[in-house]
Amino acid sequence: MNNINIIQVIGLSCLVIFSSCKNSYWENDAMKKAISTTSFANPHMTCAAYRVDDSYPGEGKNREVPSLHGYSILSDAEALTFGARQKLSSIIENPNTYFRYEVPPDCLFRPGIAFRFKDKKTKVDLLVCFSCSELRYYMDGKVVGQRFFKSKKLLYLVKKLFPDDEIIQSLK
Repeated sequence: MNNINIIQVIGLSCLVIFSSCKNSYWENDAMKKAISTTSFANPHMTCAAYRVDDSYPGEGKNREVPSLHGYSILSDAEALTFGARQKLSSIIENPNTYFRYEVPPDCLFRPGIAFRFKDKKTKVDLLVCFSCSELRYYMDGKVVGQRFFKSKKLLYLVKKLFPDDEIIQSLK
């Protein structure tokens, strides 16, 4: 009888340990905080999308416009709808969105899209480079994480957010 109880306790312990690993994909605490800020489960989170100049750094088309982490902002903030926020959060929180063991492509990071997430205490910017398939997370003005992604769902969402942008619509 005791052997059955021990096996049940071990089995239950394994389930608890392995089920809590879902949020441990990001190694550093700053990135974990960034992901919790971007989470749709965060009731205070707002999100806006921006079109940013994907020129090489320092070669921006117009230095007179506001910029985000050195990239000129080309559009007004596009507030995400409830459904778009939910979809974006589900994409970036899904570990299968990212390559686990990526070999960096021979590509300089040039984001064309930025998402700004805000809650009561934290501001997180997510810059997206579709040339490299790389996401770069900024919190408090510093890079806190970056990963290469493989999800076409993100491209589909961005195309829906910027339907009149010829460059975005031409991305494959």
